[in-house]
Amino acid sequence: MTPWQLAQQWQDTHDTQDFWTLLGEHLSAGYVWNSPKVFLLASEARWNAEEETFESGDPNCWFVRLAAAAGHANAVREFLRVAPKPHQYVGWCRRNQFEPRIYRWDKLIKKTGG
Repeated sequence: MTPWQLAQQWQDTHDTQDFWTLLGEHLSAGYVWNSPKVFLLASEARWNAEEETFESGDPNCWFVRLAAAAGHANAVREFLRVAPKPHQYVGWCRRNQFEPRIYRWDKLIKKTGG
């Protein structure tokens, strides 16, 4: 299966929102990356690090909503490489957990060897 097919399978199995609807939302107001090794859906957000919550305002964070990788590809490293611009933070929720994992962009670059 290709990365986008893996993402579709996971989305349709684990979430109530349809994959195609989610993809359409990110095509119109987000970021979509598709390659033979990685598929990503992300959007810009505002992260308040002191209160550990998202809020309204100028974006300072990329939030990766859905990602899938084929083989040994690293989706996090790939996103840091292809993101349209860096933000102070980047985050995601793992395996449909609702607690966001937010990292400083610069530290994540070092951690992933990017």
